[in-house]
Formats: sequence, structure tokens, C-alpha cells
Amino acid sequence: MEEIHEILNKIKQTTNFPEYTEFFLNKVYNLNGNKKLKNIINEGNRDINSRVYLYNKKTRLFNIIGVVDINDIRYIDFDDDWYTMTNKGIDNQTAEFLI
Repeated sequence: MEEIHEILNKIKQTTNFPEYTEFFLNKVYNLNGNKKLKNIINEGNRDINSRVYLYNKKTRLFNIIGVVDINDIRYIDFDDDWYTMTNKGIDNQTAEFLI
């Protein structure tokens, strides 16, 4: 969890990400049953006018945190790169709240 917080702090401290930037994690994280991770995403989506936190709704796994700024909205993507690469970029990302 510490590496996730470090990356999110780097993202927060950077004023602009004009191109999609990936931060690779040391392991795969699972959102299922992990309240701390769910809270990070849910809290991030509370102010959807300035940022959107996305995750893969099919696998609920991630090993990359990606970020890009588009039209004054910061998109933070908790990406499962294995699924993304295997499925040739089929978009299963969502900003739904996790329960």
C-alpha cells in the first residue's frame, strides 16, 4: 500500500500530465475485499468534476497506475496491464463506486 500512496502523492504534486503516464507497481493489487483500496478509489471519485479514478470492473486487479489530464479533468487509471494487453485494449474501465 505504501507504494500506491507514494505514486498518488507524486501524481498529486505534479501540475500537468498532458500525455498518459504509467507508474508500474511491484505487485498486483486486488480490489476485492480490500477496504483501504476501495476507499482510495471511492474518495477519489467524490469530486468527479476535477478527477476520475478508473479501475477494471471485470478483474478488479491492477499493477499500474496511469494518469492523464484532459480538459481540466485528471484521469487516474488503476490498470490491469495483463488483461488490457491480452484483450487488445478492450475498455472495461469504470469510475463506479466500489461496494
